[in-house]
Amino acid sequence: MPTADDLVETIAKTEDLIGMLHDGPKYKPYLANELGVSKSTVYNWATDLIEYDIVRRTNEGYELTSLGEQLFEFYGYVHRVTTQFYSMKPLLEALPDDHYPPFSALVDAEIVDGSAHPYAPFETLVDWIKDANHVIGTPAIISTEKLEALAPKFRSNEMTADVVLEQTDVELMERHVPDTLDAILENATVYETDRTIPIRLYVARDLSPSVGIVTLSNNRQVSMFVQLRGDQAVEWGLELYEQYREHGTRIETRP
Repeated sequence: MPTADDLVETIAKTEDLIGMLHDGPKYKPYLANELGVSKSTVYNWATDLIEYDIVRRTNEGYELTSLGEQLFEFYGYVHRVTTQFYSMKPLLEALPDDHYPPFSALVDAEIVDGSAHPYAPFETLVDWIKDANHVIGTPAIISTEKLEALAPKFRSNEMTADVVLEQTDVELMERHVPDTLDAILENATVYETDRTIPIRLYVARDLSPSVGIVTLSNNRQVSMFVQLRGDQAVEWGLELYEQYREHGTRIETRP
């Protein structure tokens, strides 16, 4: 008797055929021509699928059964999720085991990497976060120029924040944009940590999506920007922020 593993293997092998039958029954010669295979191959594939009650023969050719329709929809979902997760490989590899976001949030995540343009992840991050009223997270100081552009929002109290920064980022700001650091300290709760933060997190509840995650390359460029939606993602982000805040030291004023 065929097993479930046999079924999955059969669906994977005959995916293109099932897809063609998804919008209605079709005859063997037409399927063979469209798929670029022999009629005997179509026959063999269809015979395997008939054994699982995924396909049946009709006067109008081969067609999917109700079970076949449901399995095809589910298989498509699994394929989409697998592709989505693989595209997030740099992020998932950078995350410690206890940092993983909720599965449901990852499934519908919006991903921007540098494949189309090397600066696309950073520019998307900036465009997204600049409209936030309040930000919670573990940001990285990538561009002092962009950071200075946000300083007026902090001075006018249009933007506030609760953040944990790596000590290297605090030192960078002290050297290059001390006035901006002062503006942030006046209107934000800032902690610094000597820990390495593997991914950079932004939670902005007034934006949609509400959670942003950044991975950095070896030269501290934004290599991937992932946006997550939903209450579970926000809850995860706030819990992760708290993990770093508990081990951070509050900075209230510059020396």
